[in-house]
Amino acid sequence: MNIRGVVFVVALLVLAVMIPPGATAAEQKPDQDEDTSSPSLRIDWNEFKKLYDARAIEIIDVRGDVFFESGHIPGARSIPLDQVEKRATELGRSKKPIVLYCA
Repeated sequence: MNIRGVVFVVALLVLAVMIPPGATAAEQKPDQDEDTSSPSLRIDWNEFKKLYDARAIEIIDVRGDVFFESGHIPGARSIPLDQVEKRATELGRSKKPIVLYCA
């Protein structure tokens, strides 16, 4: 990955949200009043890198297909944001914490 790719990944991770494994659909969707800047919902670059290198997280790119196809974090799955709630049960079956990201 070149430096542009690294900057791209860092920019994406600014908006990353981590969902614990086995969370219910209600737990996966933050309450409208919940502060999404909460440390319990965010993951910083160093923590992401450690978990990514250890293959200890599932990565979900919530951008649309065109953006996903133009470039994404290696190993990420594409689930557009408007489908995340519909697929919450599927995501809840993950044995790993899930990191959602967009650019």
